[in-house]
Amino acid sequence: MSGLDRAAVEQATAGRRLTGQAGAALEVHDELASTNDRAAALAAGGAGEGSLVVAARQTAGRGRHGRPWASPPGGLYASLVLRPDEAMLRRLPATLLAGLAVAEAIDDTTQGATTEGARAELKWPNDVFLAGRKVSGVLGELTRDARGPLLVLGIGVNVTTDPAALPADLQATATSVAHACGRAPAPATLLGAILERFEVHYDAVRQGGGATILAAASARMPVLGKPVRVRLVDRVLEGRAAGLNATGGLVVEADGRRETVVAGEVEEVRPA
Repeated sequence: MSGLDRAAVEQATAGRRLTGQAGAALEVHDELASTNDRAAALAAGGAGEGSLVVAARQTAGRGRHGRPWASPPGGLYASLVLRPDEAMLRRLPATLLAGLAVAEAIDDTTQGATTEGARAELKWPNDVFLAGRKVSGVLGELTRDARGPLLVLGIGVNVTTDPAALPADLQATATSVAHACGRAPAPATLLGAILERFEVHYDAVRQGGGATILAAASARMPVLGKPVRVRLVDRVLEGRAAGLNATGGLVVEADGRRETVVAGEVEEVRPA
C-alpha cells in the first residue's frame, strides 16, 4: 500500500487538533468495505471526535443516496468522526467545508494548477472537479446517539487512479489528480493537507464564523451566475444559480423569485 501505510498517515496527521485529541482512534487498511461504516462502528464503540479510518481501496464504497462509489487502488478513502453541536449543524454543512478543504489541499500539494492551468473547482454541494472532471466526492452521514449529533464525514479522492479502472459510465467524466495535474502527492501527504484545511474551516464555524468560508467556496463554483437545472426529490427547478446563502444552501432565481435549495443534483444549462 505505497504511500498509505500507517506510519505515513500517523506522520501526516500528527499534531492535528481533531485527529490528535484524546479518545480519537486511527485505523489504516489496505482494503475495507466502507470507511464510513467502519468509522460509525468505532464511534458506536466509544471512539471520540477526530477518529479517522483510511483505506487504499473500498469494496462497498457509496456516495449520496446510497449510490455505489467506485473505489479502485490509486485513490484516497477516508472517514472522519465529528461531534458538532446542534447550533453548529445549523450553520454551514460539513460537506461543503470538506469539499473546499479538498480543493485547497489539491492546489497546495500540486502548486495550484492542472496541466490546463485551472485550479480545483467545486460543484455544489459536495464534489471537487479538476479540468472539468470529477476528482473527489464527499459524503456526510448524520445520526444521533446518547451524546448528541454524530456526523461521519467520508472523503474519496482519485489520487493516481487510472480513469480506465473506473466503471465505463464514469470514464468520460472522472479524472485523478495525477492525470489532471501531471503529478500527484503521496496519499498520506494529501490527507494531511486536507485535514489541515478542514480543521481551519471547522474551527471557524464552531466559533460562529463562516462568511470567509462561503466566499472562498463561492469563488471555486463556476456555475454561480449561470442557468442551472436542479433535480429535487419531487420536481425539477430551473433558474439562475444566484449564490450561496448564509448556511451554504444554493440560491436559485426562478420566475422572479428566489428559492434556496439544501440538497439536489445541479447541472449547468448550456445554450442549445
